[in-house]
Amino acid sequence: MNQTGIIWTEATWNPMSGCEKVSAGCKYCYAMTLAEQKRGTAAFPKGFDLTIREHKLKEPFKLKVPTLIFTNSMSDLFWDQVPNEYRHKIVDVIEATPQHEYQVLTKRPENLLKFSKERKLPANFWAGVTVEANLNRNRIRTLQEVEAEIKFISAEPLIRELDLTDHTDGISWVITGGESGNHLWDQTICDNRALVYYDRSEKKWKPRPERMDWIRNIRDVSIDKGVKFFHKQWGGNYPEAAGRTLDGKTWSEMPRYPGQKQEIDNAYLRHLESGGVIPKGKKEQLLMFSV
Repeated sequence: MNQTGIIWTEATWNPMSGCEKVSAGCKYCYAMTLAEQKRGTAAFPKGFDLTIREHKLKEPFKLKVPTLIFTNSMSDLFWDQVPNEYRHKIVDVIEATPQHEYQVLTKRPENLLKFSKERKLPANFWAGVTVEANLNRNRIRTLQEVEAEIKFISAEPLIRELDLTDHTDGISWVITGGESGNHLWDQTICDNRALVYYDRSEKKWKPRPERMDWIRNIRDVSIDKGVKFFHKQWGGNYPEAAGRTLDGKTWSEMPRYPGQKQEIDNAYLRHLESGGVIPKGKKEQLLMFSV
């Protein structure tokens, strides 16, 4: 179990790693980049090939306080290559630790739906899909068929407009965020995919005014439909390079918290919302997702 710079969670849990690219949002996958850079090391002996870490199934039982846990930040639980019996082992752990809340994201909601028909998902299993553009809204339709207490959409990286007007039934939470990574120093890539641009005169990343409306529209639909809204980042060469403020406010709504908590126990989130400066070395840490 690891602390994380992902500001909508408290910890990451990776009982496995590895995945395959399935859509445009995967093109510059941080997890693949990290794993392949470390191929052959103790952390990633097989790079981004499927690696089962069964010893990590014990980790949630060791947490002393109820925790919000992003499950498989380095993989996709519903990737075809994951043995279904191992999926059940992971969900066994989730079911056996109801004090925690588990955020599970997939780009393969058809496999999630199939699994949910085999087995009732525990109440603390948050079922989410990543949707990076209107082209991928079919994932939401599939998610809406899944029986889960909390269903959510992660529109990150948002690389095109996304209209959720008729896609919020049964959805509890929406996260938005722009792409980040050093590949955005390439002007063509940045112009094509990013919510931000680099202002060379001021030497800083800024949200693109015309693309801020992409986020505003999602926020406004969320408010209108009673869906909790969390704007994670505008993006840049690192996630918080252009901040996360939208119209003078940081949007950090959550569908619920584990245990009796009233906020995420995430010092980095609180630091940013109080107007703090990113500590030295934090930029690099935010790109790292330990296993």
